[in-house]
Amino acid sequence: MNLGRVSTTATVLIVAGVAFLSSCSRGQKGETNPIEPAFAVNRPRAPLGSAVEITYTWKADAQAKKLNQDYRALVHFLDSHNVMLFEDDHVPEPAPNTWEPGKTYTYKRTKFIPIYPYVGPVQVRMGLYPASGKGERVGLKGNDVGMHEYEVAKIELLPQTDNIFLVYKEGWHGTEVSPQNPSLERMWTKKEALVSFKNPKKDVVLYLEADTNFKAFPQPPVLTASVGTGAGLQIPIENSEVFLKKIRFKADQLGQDEWVDLRLTMNQSFTPKAIGLNQDERELGLLVYHLYVGEADKLGEIPAGTVVDAGPVQVPTPVPTPTAAPKPGAKPAVPAKPPLKK
Repeated sequence: MNLGRVSTTATVLIVAGVAFLSSCSRGQKGETNPIEPAFAVNRPRAPLGSAVEITYTWKADAQAKKLNQDYRALVHFLDSHNVMLFEDDHVPEPAPNTWEPGKTYTYKRTKFIPIYPYVGPVQVRMGLYPASGKGERVGLKGNDVGMHEYEVAKIELLPQTDNIFLVYKEGWHGTEVSPQNPSLERMWTKKEALVSFKNPKKDVVLYLEADTNFKAFPQPPVLTASVGTGAGLQIPIENSEVFLKKIRFKADQLGQDEWVDLRLTMNQSFTPKAIGLNQDERELGLLVYHLYVGEADKLGEIPAGTVVDAGPVQVPTPVPTPTAAPKPGAKPAVPAKPPLKK
């Protein structure tokens, strides 16, 4: 996860390499389907650990053929030695098997750049491969650099030190990794967690990607993200799905102190053992995957309607930690894991 800390890279690179080899067929047989992929980013020079806004475009010529199965977009980011650093494979919107000849499809995605021991030029390649993992990649229109991967752009990775540095204080549990995806890191908060950053004395945008165990709470949980001046945003949590919030804090809302205290406050928390989920005795509130604060004037264009301005907020009245059993089907909490070595 991107929590302002350098993550272990060896496992990530191994997993990425396996995904690269197994994502689809390596063959180059088959005819070309005149569909042209394109990639644009809101800032072509971005620090490790930061967030970027990507615009993906697929332009189908009038002669393009309908795709007769489910496909995923292949998006690989390679270093100067053509070694894959990370990926953004995903299902395009709308799904490729619905694309019509002569039409262009464009959508946007937010990508958090992982932290690797590499800075410099990065080549971006795109393609399409069967979602089932069986079959060949689609031959597309463009600069095929091998194995039906198409060079679409170049970006530059800058040092992580170019970011606003985050200092994690009280209210955080240790870093965990997902059993299903060892490259995915996350951290649980308690009912309230504090993180501080040096005040840039200018507008900033907070990126927060998180979820929680919705069914473990007796009432729908509410998250409040706020700074010391009383500005912030209340975020009702309606299910256990991962959500992404982008909150703009104005310079005057950050105050005049050298450091800004950012608080993530849940109106309630839960203890898995107390409600019969498992033997975890920790107080849990929010499961954070990415937390990033960027100076607004350095972030480039952020898609309209995706950023919410902070306003006056009042921290919700705390609800006692539940002790009764949760509703049937409650999602188990993630067991505690030792912090990763730095």
